[in-house]
Amino acid sequence: MLAMSGVPLDEGARLLRRHAPELTWQDRSPFLGAVAAPAIPWLRFAHRDHRREEAVALPANPPPPRGLAVSFAPEDGIGAHAWAASSGLRLLAAEAAAVATAADKITSLELFARAGADTPRTWVVEKELPAAATVPLVVQRRQNNLTGKGTRLVTSPEQLDEVLCEWSGEALRVSSHVDGVPVTVSGCVTRQGTVVSALSHQLVGIPALTPYWGAHCGNQLIAEHDLPAGAASRCREVCAAVGDQLARLGFLGAFGLDLLVTPDAAVLAIEINPRFQTVVSLVQAQERAAGLLPTLGTHVLASLLPSVAVEEVRTACLKLSQLVVTADRTGVVRDGITSGVHRLANGRPRRCGDGDLVALRPGEALLWAHAHPGDPVRPGEELVLLQLPGHAASVRANPELTAEARTWIRAVRRALVIDDV
Repeated sequence: MLAMSGVPLDEGARLLRRHAPELTWQDRSPFLGAVAAPAIPWLRFAHRDHRREEAVALPANPPPPRGLAVSFAPEDGIGAHAWAASSGLRLLAAEAAAVATAADKITSLELFARAGADTPRTWVVEKELPAAATVPLVVQRRQNNLTGKGTRLVTSPEQLDEVLCEWSGEALRVSSHVDGVPVTVSGCVTRQGTVVSALSHQLVGIPALTPYWGAHCGNQLIAEHDLPAGAASRCREVCAAVGDQLARLGFLGAFGLDLLVTPDAAVLAIEINPRFQTVVSLVQAQERAAGLLPTLGTHVLASLLPSVAVEEVRTACLKLSQLVVTADRTGVVRDGITSGVHRLANGRPRRCGDGDLVALRPGEALLWAHAHPGDPVRPGEELVLLQLPGHAASVRANPELTAEARTWIRAVRRALVIDDV
């Protein structure tokens, strides 16, 4: 079972219909909006290509807003803001200053302290490392981008010297390495408090998917019994407290909190993602199954209304997971994958139609194409999001992929053809 809070689905949909009758979700693929769409059937989708936003500028005389929009990671440049303005849409995004404070791996430490959240023993290093900071250590750049490549595990003095040399001149966050299960709590800050939604096991540094220790590889929903006794409740408490601190900064809307749960049930705060995260796709499936409005809708209501009705529920935990398949070399995509529900045929994905994440059956996977034929790609860039109707890995500090997950990863990589450039 799982305890979570949210806006009751019927009431939330009614409020959205009234206050957001024209609503658009913008992202690289519809995967996150698609899970919310059954509860918000008028939701539209707009494709976003970050690579074409380098030279974008805000329009000088944009049309007056006639609708509302939400975008994935709107703080990633001005692309989402320029698109919304030129499209005559009001972008519902958190205040930039609050987002910057929360996302910064160093300034977020003060926010954790005010929230009463424990963290691993941590130092802010600009030049010399304190003598007490001995390996193994986790070194983070303060602006850690969207993929986790700005996080390194160092287990020897030589590795530490290499990282400090590579990132010289930057203020770095250096923490003692602690073994534990990485957990993400999805929340949403409203004007009257913080909604604390589902828990997920964050999968990072999976060798079959990335060469980077701290890189995000996917997530899977977890129940209370998947963690040591009392840890799930503490995760929710920390999320609520951090959300309340975000509210004091002027932040409103969806966010994710990355925590570490140790074998003795200690909960340590690691970082804040003040935006939608990929895992929200799974979270919204859990919310719908619990009779709650999907996070995308709650984010909209939190941005528009002075108050929203929130209730706490206990519900059966869905066993859903997703994995991010990335490029392992530079090239151009020749053969891609069509988004939709697939089954395996002779070791290759075969599309068998459209489908809803919550309705996936054993043996099926929902694939979302994030790269298409003709797209240039570099190592680490997302190619496909793979969603499965079950756990993709063991729930532990160093998870192992299931046989089914490994089979699907191999099948997806065989189906994708990348030509050299």
